[in-house]
Amino acid sequence: MWHLTVRSPLNVPVEYWVKPGKNTLGRKADNQIVIADESASRLHAEIYCQNDLAIIYDLGSTNGTFVNRELITKPLVLQPGDQIRIGQHVISVAFQATGASPNSGDGRLNTRKLTRELLLESIDRHAVFLDAVASRLTIILDLETALQEIAEMTRLAVGAGKCAVVLAEHFDHLEDSELQSLIIQQTIEQHSIMIIPNLTSQDDRAKGADHQALAPSVLSVPVLIGQEVVALLYAYKTDPTARPFDRHDVQLAVAISHQAALTIQRAKLIEKSQMFEQLAITDSLTGLHNRRHILNLAELEFQRAQRFQHPLTMLVLDLDDLKQINDTYGHLVGDQALQAVAENGKKELREVDSIGRFGGDEFVILLVETELCAGRIVAERICQVISDTLINTRSGPLKISVSIGAAAVSEKASSLADLLDQADKALMMAKKAGKHRVAVAE
Repeated sequence: MWHLTVRSPLNVPVEYWVKPGKNTLGRKADNQIVIADESASRLHAEIYCQNDLAIIYDLGSTNGTFVNRELITKPLVLQPGDQIRIGQHVISVAFQATGASPNSGDGRLNTRKLTRELLLESIDRHAVFLDAVASRLTIILDLETALQEIAEMTRLAVGAGKCAVVLAEHFDHLEDSELQSLIIQQTIEQHSIMIIPNLTSQDDRAKGADHQALAPSVLSVPVLIGQEVVALLYAYKTDPTARPFDRHDVQLAVAISHQAALTIQRAKLIEKSQMFEQLAITDSLTGLHNRRHILNLAELEFQRAQRFQHPLTMLVLDLDDLKQINDTYGHLVGDQALQAVAENGKKELREVDSIGRFGGDEFVILLVETELCAGRIVAERICQVISDTLINTRSGPLKISVSIGAAAVSEKASSLADLLDQADKALMMAKKAGKHRVAVAE
């Protein structure tokens, strides 16, 4: 008897036995084989079956009927293993000997190397499904969410009870899963596809062994980037009466493993890009914004303050006597002092404020929506917190202090350069007045 398995990206596989005589395929509910696809015509195609012969006809459908990726224009004799495509629905064709069950299987562990040829063949045969998967993933940037989406689509496509994509860094936790350790180990170490079509039919099942914790059918596929196994795609069925995984399921899982690899690769590239972007704007010693970035932020805030007539205060902070610290205790201690200034200064700011290392021992702080009088209070608090902090160095506790100059956007500060100059002049006033204090621009 001829047996069809209808698969689509959004639904579980549906099984059909082809009856003798005419079997219609289409979108109408009264067809023998219903194709719930907008691309399918109401009466799309027909399979005529007589004895061991099955012939497929296209019934003048709008979007055509494809067998093994070829548009059929005349009646075609079907062969076991053929693949029919109507819209986004893919139909696997199988022939079952009379009296045999589609759920039969010897339960033996089958192994197949995941080769480039198998991968390309699987991608080619399931291009429509992969296109649907890719379109769903384009709006998902979070890797964990994307892998969950891939797993759910795979679960539906192969009719599994459970499916997951496990990253390599989590392989150590797979021991507690339903997969047998042998399957996991061989999949990862041998880069092989592992499949047990019908686990519950093994000999020890007949002997009365307890297999309640085992899945009736198991499928495991490595996710490869180059020669590295970056993840594991596995699926298993929990219903003992369910159809075992077949070679079409294997091909589909292999194709999806490629999409999983692309998704992981994309996530790693995004992560690396973000890392480089962060390095480009971060001071390596203090972890604050570097000179270029703090000046870019300052320019944006200055323009916004002028346009909307909002207050903006700038603080220029200087670590007192850094040269003396370096000469007395060494540059490593001097670096510790700068790090302490950065850490304690940042703690006293709001999330909307910004702080960056301007260069050497100087820092720039932007206090948005802040008048000069309020900015002075913030500066004095920072000055006090830093002086109250003892730094533990290899030469013993060290007490440091800072001087701060403050200036605000005003008619005299018509540009960012003017504002920075005023704050810098105020800093010089604080230095000349004896350091460890705050001075405000006149």
